[in-house]
Amino acid sequence: MTSLSRLSVLCCAAVGLLAGGCTEPSGDPSQAQKSYGRPVDATDAIPAPAVAAEATLYTGPPVTVDGRVASVMPDGCTLYLMTGDGPPLRVDTTRPDEGTCAWQVPPETDGFAVAAGTLRATGDTLRLSANGVRVTPVRASHPDP
Repeated sequence: MTSLSRLSVLCCAAVGLLAGGCTEPSGDPSQAQKSYGRPVDATDAIPAPAVAAEATLYTGPPVTVDGRVASVMPDGCTLYLMTGDGPPLRVDTTRPDEGTCAWQVPPETDGFAVAAGTLRATGDTLRLSANGVRVTPVRASHPDP
């Protein structure tokens, strides 16, 4: 096994722990990574489960969060990232005008997202007001029977 193959296996295992199953990028080039809103640099992204576990550390200043997409609202202005056992992290678009979304993600989106913005807690809900989101679609490498 080459070192690149070992790295791929390790990455898949790490993603599997966070996402609950081994996934890989979609083989369909039309399903490539897409950005919505402002460009997002994922270099210093913090996994959504870590943000949820210590939300007070990340509330207030700008933060970049990544995680598996749990769902997208029908209007595409809000998506949810899985956080493990707790409630999902809500990622909302900024709204420059009353009722207008700065970005919209297709409701059928399935994959991993990186979002940059400001985190706040409302009750037991964590909300990230995001200027931009980048989504990488995935497909299950071992579909459920």
